[in-house]
Amino acid sequence: MMGRRGPAPTPTKLLLLRGNPGRRPVKASPEPAVGLPVQPADMSDASRAVWDRVIRDFGATGVLTGVDTDALRIYCEAVVRYVNAAVRLEKSGPLIKGARLGEPVKNPLHQIVRDNADLVRAFARELGFTPAARSGLANVARKPEADPLADWMAG
Repeated sequence: MMGRRGPAPTPTKLLLLRGNPGRRPVKASPEPAVGLPVQPADMSDASRAVWDRVIRDFGATGVLTGVDTDALRIYCEAVVRYVNAAVRLEKSGPLIKGARLGEPVKNPLHQIVRDNADLVRAFARELGFTPAARSGLANVARKPEADPLADWMAG
């Protein structure tokens, strides 16, 4: 069985926010309930800080919803692992003494840094955090839903 080819389809909400210059029919995708993801209680303090920053800087777009909780958690934890490994790699250097004869070998932290950088990049793209994913979303914030009853009561 072959996998999908080409770029991943753009979510309907992102497509509508960016506009539809090709004027092709837009197929509606399932829409999760509105509302920001709830931060899991068992996250580390460092991961919580990343979560809070993402929600503060990106939450108002309305793109993230509760269904994105797990993906956002993985992104936050990967960012923390990347930073920790990168700091340790910077301190220890690109080469370390090997077990055999003390010869210099490539520091295994390179792989940890690279793996987590790839994970961060993949989830950032999925969640709309990269410049390419955000293009067309600049200055677009979720506008509060109009409440007809409140409008009527206000006169």
